[in-house]
Amino acid sequence: MMVGSSLPYLVENSLWPVENGLSVLVGRTGNGKSATGNSILGRRAFKSRASSSGVTSTCELQRTELKDGQIINFIDTPGRFFDFSAESEFIGKEIFKCIKLAKDGIHAVLVVFSVRTPFSQEEQAALHSLQTLFGSKIIDYMIVVFTGWDELEDMRKH
Repeated sequence: MMVGSSLPYLVENSLWPVENGLSVLVGRTGNGKSATGNSILGRRAFKSRASSSGVTSTCELQRTELKDGQIINFIDTPGRFFDFSAESEFIGKEIFKCIKLAKDGIHAVLVVFSVRTPFSQEEQAALHSLQTLFGSKIIDYMIVVFTGWDELEDMRKH
């Protein structure tokens, strides 16, 4: 299914956080997507541990209600979204599942990078694929998140 330039899955003029907003976490395996989602949701909603092989195997939706009553929703995606050596059938099924979970529209896409690893051709290709799938306006909905700063601080202290 080609979404194209009409962007039916992006909520016009919306950027996280918004009431009942839906954000999608994307990034390479091991970059900390699940941990980022858990931090924002304020609870351990997604399985998360340090792993280079990946913990998240399928798209998953979690939500939480903040103290002010605002509800925020996140879809965590497998790092294999960014792994173009993965089977295209798997990637296609997961993209379809993600779009189905986001039936009311996506308010923001959090692109999670790790400061521990250099920006790769794989990540560049994945960002290009997001633009191809959703159109060039997807960039207007992206929030870039860098993880691993705490580890860099620890390394500088030693």
